[in-house]
Amino acid sequence: MDAVQSALLALEAASAALYLTMVFGFVIAIVRRTPARAPQNTPRVSILKPLAGMDDELDENLSSFAALDYPDYEIVLGVASVDDAAYSVARRFVERVGPERARLIVTDPGTATNPKVAQLLALERIASGKIVVVSDSNVRVKPRYLDALLAELSTPGVGAASSIVAGSGERTLGAAMENLQLGAVIAPGIVASALVLGKTITLGKSMAMWRHSLQSIGGFARVAHVLSDDHVLGRAFERAGYRVCISLWPVDNRNVDCTLNRTIARHTRWAQTRRALAPVAFLVEPVLSPIVIATLACAVSPTNLFCLTLACAAIVQIACAAITMRTLRGVGLRWYWVPLEIARSYLLFFCWLRACISRRVTWRGHYVELIRDSAMVPAEPTMRDRIRGMVRT
Repeated sequence: MDAVQSALLALEAASAALYLTMVFGFVIAIVRRTPARAPQNTPRVSILKPLAGMDDELDENLSSFAALDYPDYEIVLGVASVDDAAYSVARRFVERVGPERARLIVTDPGTATNPKVAQLLALERIASGKIVVVSDSNVRVKPRYLDALLAELSTPGVGAASSIVAGSGERTLGAAMENLQLGAVIAPGIVASALVLGKTITLGKSMAMWRHSLQSIGGFARVAHVLSDDHVLGRAFERAGYRVCISLWPVDNRNVDCTLNRTIARHTRWAQTRRALAPVAFLVEPVLSPIVIATLACAVSPTNLFCLTLACAAIVQIACAAITMRTLRGVGLRWYWVPLEIARSYLLFFCWLRACISRRVTWRGHYVELIRDSAMVPAEPTMRDRIRGMVRT
C-alpha cells in the first residue's frame, strides 16, 4: 500500500468517525430528552408568520397554530401584496379563527433587502406579546408546541431558542429528497453542533425570543440585509451575552409536492449561505458524507480495497440515515430511503460544488450576491434568469 492509499484510508476513517459521532450524538440526545412541561408563567406570545406564495398545505399548517394548548397568544400574518397567492388563504384563516386570535397585514417589501425580514419588521411593530415567535408558513405544529420553546426560554440567561425540524408528507421525489436531507443531515448536524461542539445553530423556521432581548440587540432591523437572518440573529444574541438554545422537540416542515429542481435550488442556496457564514467549515462539509469520501477515494484508486470501502460506507450511511429518520419522525422505516440516501449524498455534493463556484443567489424573485456573513448585494438578472422568467410567465 503506497502513501496515497494510506492517506485515502485515513480520510475515509476520519469521515466515518465524524459522521458516526454526529449520528449517535443526535440519537442519544433525542432518546434522553425530557418531556416539555407546561410553563408556570404564561406570558403573552406573538407568533409572526411571514407568508410568500402557496406553500404545501398552507391552510392546514396555519390551522395547527390555531389549536395550540396555550392560554394567551396571537398569530400575526403578513404578505407583501394582496396579489400573493397566500393572501386569500391567510384572509380566510383570520376570518375563521377570529380577530382576537389572528391578524393579517400587508407589509412593505422595500424596508429590507431580505424580503422575509421586511415582513418581520412590520409584524414586529404590531405584535403585543412579551415573547416573539418566528414561524415559517410551511411549518406545522402540535398543540403543546409552545411548551417546548418556553421551557428553553425559561432558563436564566437564555434570550432565544429554536426548534429542530422534521420534514414530512412527501409525495414526490423532490419532497422525499428534501425531507431526507432534513432528517439525515440537518437535524443531526444542528444537535451535534450544539452538544458536541458547543455551537448553537438557530433556525428561523421556528424561533422564539424574549421581546426585550430582541429589542436590546436592535430588533429584526439588525438582520435586514443578510440572507441568513436566523443564524446571524442567533450570533447577535450570543455576542450580547445571551444564551441561545435548541429545543429537541421537532416541528414538522411540510414538503409534499415540491420538484427536484426546487430542492436542488434550495440546497444550493443554503450551501452558498453556509459558505458566506463559515467558509472554513463549509470547505470540510463533504467529509461528513462517508459515501462521497469513499467514492472520491475509489475514483483516485479504483482497487478492490476501495470498492469494498465504498460498499461499506454506503451500508453504514444508509443504516444511519434510517435510524435518524426513525428517531426524528417517530414513524416506521420507508423502503425508498435506501436508494434515496445514496442519491441524496451525490446530489448534495453537487449543490456544494455549485456553491464553491458561485455566490449568486435567486430568492423570492430577488437576485443577489452573497458576501461575508451572508450580506446581500443586489445583482442584475443574467440572460438565463430573464429567459426563465419569460418561460414561467
